[in-house]
Amino acid sequence: MRFIILICVSFMLVTIAYSQTNSLDCELTKSYTQQRIGTWGSYITKISSELEKKPNNDLLFKRMMVRHMYIAHLLFNESESKEIDTQLEGMNSDLTELEKKSEYASKCLAFRSAYNAYCAVNSPATALYYLPKSFSFAKDAIAKSPNSPYSWSEYGNLQYCYALFLGGSFADAIHSFTKAIELIEKQQKNVACNWYYIHTLLFLAKSYEDNKQYKEANKIYDKILTIAPQFSAIHRWKHKI
Repeated sequence: MRFIILICVSFMLVTIAYSQTNSLDCELTKSYTQQRIGTWGSYITKISSELEKKPNNDLLFKRMMVRHMYIAHLLFNESESKEIDTQLEGMNSDLTELEKKSEYASKCLAFRSAYNAYCAVNSPATALYYLPKSFSFAKDAIAKSPNSPYSWSEYGNLQYCYALFLGGSFADAIHSFTKAIELIEKQQKNVACNWYYIHTLLFLAKSYEDNKQYKEANKIYDKILTIAPQFSAIHRWKHKI
């Protein structure tokens, strides 16, 4: 009888933890689609508080990803903010801890790529050191975790930025983002509460747009609206053809 009660209690705790995590995912997705990424520092604080109460690798991975998007926002919108250094240090610390866990080590390669790219943007004088490392981590992630959507999406981010700022075709970014989306749709069910999926779709649309493939871009914009109708900014970005 005690054993049965213990099992039931354990199941309830797991269910509650899952529910809380799923709720956080939905909150983040809502915030992302309302273009309020500038507020994500509060989510980092909230997650950190939960981690202090009870360590959880999934939650640690989630904090690292939230830092990832928050840093991107700060770099391109508040480039003089001291918070950038704080969050870069935090992202590095999260990755270092996750890399010790076998189930997360390969996933972290993709985000090590992003971390090094952010370091290069934050301190242009170090770009010659950090950018090659960023591409190296991205390629390593593809080689070691070809079935991880993170590998392809993060590589797509690099390829997109390279084409945008240094010139060239966006075809490589389109390929990588498309592969990432296929993997997410195959592996994950609740895409409506997956901000990373919507972010990847958005940058696929932007890649098509910057490659002057406006019909394809609009198809992806329409797909985003099907998943997240509250993402009103999409209506401004769609092209009249």
